[in-house]
Amino acid sequence: MYGFGPDQVLIIALAMALGGLVKGTIGIGLPVVCVAILSNFFPVTLVLGLVIVPIALTNLWQAVHAGNPMEPIRRFWPMIVCLLITIYLTAKLVVRIDEALLYGLIGIAVMIFSATSLIRPSRGLSPATERWAGPLAGTLGGILGGISTMWGPPMMMYFVMLGLPKEAFIRAVGLVWFAGSIPLVIGYIENGILNGTTAQISALACLPGFLGLWLGTVLRRYIPQEIFRKVLLLALFVVGLNLIRRALV
Repeated sequence: MYGFGPDQVLIIALAMALGGLVKGTIGIGLPVVCVAILSNFFPVTLVLGLVIVPIALTNLWQAVHAGNPMEPIRRFWPMIVCLLITIYLTAKLVVRIDEALLYGLIGIAVMIFSATSLIRPSRGLSPATERWAGPLAGTLGGILGGISTMWGPPMMMYFVMLGLPKEAFIRAVGLVWFAGSIPLVIGYIENGILNGTTAQISALACLPGFLGLWLGTVLRRYIPQEIFRKVLLLALFVVGLNLIRRALV
């Protein structure tokens, strides 16, 4: 299929299903899981092309099915605007950027944040802090997302600091992450990462991705809010470790 052997197709399907399962359970994680697995078997630029359609469609589904999407739009539109602009500009430069330093710095920040938040939970941010912290999170997320499809860590940290309830977090993540995927798709088309072949494979990869997403959504219903918060922070810690790993290899 499209030049892939049966073993490679199986690897892609399993990675997408696992990524979808993690995303359905805690709201994030599909690109982190899929890129981490698939980059061991395929060139990074091919991996980015493979995961982009599942990223966009699973986030759209998540935003629509988690409640009224207008609520996060009204609250987080400055962050969304900064994300859209930055991710588009960075995606166009993905083939030229030496990203190791950025991976390392953000990875360290994410690990420190998640570890300290597990020990001492955040009590929320003031409205004055939200006004500048949201756009900053969107800008940092856009830079990271343009070079790796993983724009979530800075904004995840922001959402955790806000102390969003479980379903509000899922709704906000789905909407913001879907918005981020639009300029990323455009940028990847323009630089050739997403082409006729990778677009078709990426579309087919949505099938195992959505299966995992559905299973994770069912599982999430049985997770209490405090456990959800701790699982999310542990996942964020793993994301930080993965970013540092990518900075060193």
